[in-house]
Amino acid sequence: MVADSEKDTCTFKMPERFNAETPHKTVAMLKELPKGDWERVVLDMSDNVFMDSAGIGVLVFLYKELTSKGKALVLRKPQRKIYELLTEIGIDRLFDVELASGVKKGEVRLTELDNQLQIDEEVINDIYIISLAGVMNYPTGSTLFKNRMFLTLAYTKKILLDCKGLAFFDSLSVGSVLRLSRLLQDNGGCMKVCCANNVVRDVFASLGIDSIIRVYGTREAALADWR
Repeated sequence: MVADSEKDTCTFKMPERFNAETPHKTVAMLKELPKGDWERVVLDMSDNVFMDSAGIGVLVFLYKELTSKGKALVLRKPQRKIYELLTEIGIDRLFDVELASGVKKGEVRLTELDNQLQIDEEVINDIYIISLAGVMNYPTGSTLFKNRMFLTLAYTKKILLDCKGLAFFDSLSVGSVLRLSRLLQDNGGCMKVCCANNVVRDVFASLGIDSIIRVYGTREAALADWR
């Protein structure tokens, strides 16, 4: 960690790989940044070539902590692959990002991303298919999800979560899925997941959820496994 020449700014050089295997000491240092006296935290991402859902989760954590204290979080010079990942899951709009072409200002709050969660449902035979689209963040998105799912539990013992349109699923929201899955299992039912993108699948894999809830590449494969 290097203090910027400006007294109100702290600059942190991000590691080459920022994932679930990043040393605990590095992650702990990052999570301490919101406690400093500076007004702005800059993450220098020029050397960062890989980031998984765990790394994304830390970015969202820092954003929440810093903005709650009236401070700013800036991403400096992310490589194209990393920036495309942030853009794909829709959280690039949270941060001020320093690019070669100039500074892109953050344009939304996290609560606005939470409100982008869309939930639709359809029934095929006795299977309820819940299609998720947008961003699932804790607590707003996961609360909406739980409320909708509790209603669905009254009608079925078979639920398929179709995540084709879901850009991001934060790790704190996974608990909601697990609790609902256990409720179904206790009543002789079953929950399955299909069509998750790499980021969402990585969340499930890193937390071991895919060993509890079956994850399928396609809707057709998941439905066929019930027949």
